[in-house]
Amino acid sequence: MPSASANAQATAPASSSLNSQEMPSPLENLSLQETLRVMDVAREMRDRRETAEEMFRRDDLRASLREKLLRTARLSGDTVTEAEIDAAIRQYMDTLHVFQEPAPGMSRFMAHCWVWRNRIMAGAAAAATVVGAYWFLFA
Repeated sequence: MPSASANAQATAPASSSLNSQEMPSPLENLSLQETLRVMDVAREMRDRRETAEEMFRRDDLRASLREKLLRTARLSGDTVTEAEIDAAIRQYMDTLHVFQEPAPGMSRFMAHCWVWRNRIMAGAAAAATVVGAYWFLFA
């Protein structure tokens, strides 16, 4: 019995090494869907890296903007402190992408009409159909 188990153990590594040589790598024959999935993962990783880089660049942009504003203030003779410039940059960045409702007027009305153009046209077509049917039947 010990010799049989020893033989089995001796042949097991040999057979596993043969199987690893005979079996192709799962990365060799990817289907189209698998390839697209791998590309989606790579694209998502790139997007996350770019987001992180943008966050680091934002700090660099603030620092360079601070230096530029300090230079401009010195050249123009303004007495502005770094704290005031930092507060101004912070306020500017906080309100940079904030939605503000546009003032009422003709341009706002036209913008709303453009957004709702399909429904307005469908309503106009329905009203024209009702008026035309009424005129045809009762006129």
